[in-house]
Amino acid sequence: MRTVLYEEDPANAKSDRSEGQVSWRIEPTSDAAAPPGDVTIRGDVEVPERNLRLTLFIRRNFDSTLPASHTIQVEVAPDFAAGRIKQVMGLLMKANEQAKGIPIAALAVKVDDTHFLIGLSAVPQDASNNSLLIRSRAWMDIPMMYATQRRAILAIEKDGDVLSLFNAVFDH
Repeated sequence: MRTVLYEEDPANAKSDRSEGQVSWRIEPTSDAAAPPGDVTIRGDVEVPERNLRLTLFIRRNFDSTLPASHTIQVEVAPDFAAGRIKQVMGLLMKANEQAKGIPIAALAVKVDDTHFLIGLSAVPQDASNNSLLIRSRAWMDIPMMYATQRRAILAIEKDGDVLSLFNAVFDH
């Protein structure tokens, strides 16, 4: 499936666009607090033109101290051509690559220069809306800010072929 990195470019009002691929799969959840058989969605993203390699881990949250229904862990390989990512600013879902994204109720935090965590709101109404959006929209946007203050959006496809993976994690 496709992924597209849109990077702000002061010299180009349309921004720079680099295409790549994402492969999705299910793997056992490594969290010791997870019930037996619980699964995590893993998305391996690669945008060769920008030397971007990124892995997403989407799982249910079992940490009672974290007020999140699910977490999305973002791991960025350290040799990204744009340099360091200063901030991941959340998650938006959209019907297609060009659509305007709808924000997911979540909080994104930086763990270190290559790891970010997005906690999806555990408030029942938010969790229900988030689940519906994540399962019904074919694309997700991850807006980012680079250390250079340039902004970027990583658009990732998750069409019907991987819907069963997302249902396995968000049907609970």
